[in-house]
Amino acid sequence: MPTPFIITLLVLFLGVSLKTSKALVPFACDPNDGAKRNLPFCQVKLPIQTRVNDLIGRMTLQEKVGLLVNNAAAVPRLGIKGYEWWSEALHGVSNVGPGTKFGGAFPVATSFPQVITTAASFNATLWEAIGQVVSDEARAMFNGGVAGLTYWSPNVNIFRDPRWGRGQETPGEDPVVAGKYAASYVRGLQGNDGNRLKVAACCKHFTAYDLDNWNGVDRFHFNAKVSKQDMVDTFDVPFRMCVKEGKVASVMCSYNQVNGIPTCADPNLLKKTVRGQWRLDGYIVSDCDSVGVYYGQQHYTSTPEEAAADAIKAGQFGFELWTIPGSAHGGCCEKRLAK
Repeated sequence: MPTPFIITLLVLFLGVSLKTSKALVPFACDPNDGAKRNLPFCQVKLPIQTRVNDLIGRMTLQEKVGLLVNNAAAVPRLGIKGYEWWSEALHGVSNVGPGTKFGGAFPVATSFPQVITTAASFNATLWEAIGQVVSDEARAMFNGGVAGLTYWSPNVNIFRDPRWGRGQETPGEDPVVAGKYAASYVRGLQGNDGNRLKVAACCKHFTAYDLDNWNGVDRFHFNAKVSKQDMVDTFDVPFRMCVKEGKVASVMCSYNQVNGIPTCADPNLLKKTVRGQWRLDGYIVSDCDSVGVYYGQQHYTSTPEEAAADAIKAGQFGFELWTIPGSAHGGCCEKRLAK
């Protein structure tokens, strides 16, 4: 059965037919493009997996790597336009992130209360309803050609320390409440049309991340020392519920280390837990330049090439605000990118 992530990729890269007042930039498989419209990946009667395999098989390694960053590069020879993955919608479609452009017919979007306030209602129906309104507006902006379909929200980190400035973005300190919020809000964002996503949500920042700058320690150097029990009973809960109950399309790994290993380079966290145990049916993306940070600031790897390779081997396939080093394009990663 086609996965939500695969369908999202097809919508973004191959395009959809939309009746709007303002024509979108032509996508791949444009019926007016006789040279490309008959390619197998453009044939809507073929199984989606077959179409994806055909598309990936036509791309060079360099072109595949170009799709791994938030500002995915165009592939003109296949009619694939560039795409900006980064948009935000914590409590409404936001102007944070380059994927959303306000102005003209879309001067503003509805801004709901901060999540820490909404979560205090303990009303899962309300949380999902807010997500539905946000995704209605997000989809309208996509139809108008001023936004994408991928939103890196919600933030479901556990808020244990009131000195953390981003705590207002989260549902609070209770793991189960945070998990129920995550699943409800994601269902509202992504819709309930089976494998067809209204927009693609992302639960962030995995995991044990609740410090930005305190007493000389910042998020770029923070090593969270967490017991296995606390990880399972506390920090994992919102993300597990987000993936298993909310069926989220994406998970974002965090800047910090957990027990000495950067989260974005930890196969135990990403490949074994998120993909293996929870069965994430989507993609894992880094928090901004966190892969570059564990090379440059944390000195976890000796080279940026090793940093990129470690992330891909750990199960990550999206790099935000970071350019993948050219020499990291081959070697260990080539077979994985071919998938």
